[in-house]
Amino acid sequence: MKRLFILTQPETVSGFHLAGIDAYAADTAAKAQSQIEKWLAAGEQGLLAVDETLFIAFDPTFQKRLTSGDQLPVLVLPSGRPIGSEITGRQHIADLIRQAIGFHITFQD
Repeated sequence: MKRLFILTQPETVSGFHLAGIDAYAADTAAKAQSQIEKWLAAGEQGLLAVDETLFIAFDPTFQKRLTSGDQLPVLVLPSGRPIGSEITGRQHIADLIRQAIGFHITFQD
């Protein structure tokens, strides 16, 4: 049976539960990666939504495995937190769009 897997920070998992969504908490990327490995090994199928702060801390090989796999297609949930001093909000949105649709869009001022 296909289902939705949401893996997020412990402080936001309650919000998903209040909305009636089954969500899982992980406070480190290693714990999140371990949980995803268990789902993959069990043959689970569905959509995997992962908090951005966890996803960007995954091993690059594991990130590539997730983004190219069919078993649990991944959707990265924007965290709303700053992810780097050199990345602007505009750049961040452009990167999310590029990831979702497959090409880069630039914005005018």
